Amino acid sequence: MPGSNVIALPTARCSQCPVRSNAVCCGLDDKECQELSGLMRHRCYKAGSSLFHQEDTSELFAILISGTIKLTREGADGRCQIVGFLTEGDCLGELFHEVSHQGAECISDVVLCCFGRKEFEAYLKGHAQLEHRLLLGVMHQLDETREWLFTLGQLKAPERLASFLLWLRRKKEIVSGAALLQPDDNMVGCPYTRQDIADFLGLTVETVSRNFTKFRQDNLINLHADKLIEILDADALKRLASTALPGAEF
Repeated sequence: MPGSNVIALPTARCSQCPVRSNAVCCGLDDKECQELSGLMRHRCYKAGSSLFHQEDTSELFAILISGTIKLTREGADGRCQIVGFLTEGDCLGELFHEVSHQGAECISDVVLCCFGRKEFEAYLKGHAQLEHRLLLGVMHQLDETREWLFTLGQLKAPERLASFLLWLRRKKEIVSGAALLQPDDNMVGCPYTRQDIADFLGLTVETVSRNFTKFRQDNLINLHADKLIEILDADALKRLASTALPGAEF
């Protein structure tokens, strides 16, 4: 990992971790958390920092405590695609692989709970519950990836953007640990640039901007300062993205 933008932070007790309730380690008891905390170190990275590049040898496994990370794949001709976004509680790094299959870059300032990959793999062998949680996370990620494959392959630009906005809403529910029931809960953070959204959805920046304007004019959303989006009509967005596969969480 590049060290120029890295700031070591004091190790905090797992019981005080802000993502403990929805991170992969949520099922561990106090003794197990104490054991795991002995293997980890908190690190802070500035927005724009590259955590690792595609095909790099990586010994990192981490849990994202705060901030947002984008995962990218690059073709031989230099064309780049954003293949995923990581938010609070998500895992970063590939276990049982020495080489990374994608690059990772910080969209915002990021705090990571970092482990040595081999140390974490060894710890897993004696902790079936943690291993089970990781498997559930991988299966959920696989399901979500398949939903996005359908969205990007079959839906039109407005439908893709509607799916993306509903995904932001769903991610907020997961992080907060509660359903969005109050009107003021419909404010979601969107730290991504128009270029990030376009690269992820396979659209041009102009198309993304044009559809944001159309959604605002149709009173589906309202755009606020500090990269906040207010979802004014979630049902209409769901109808717009209704051609997605049944059971999609977008």
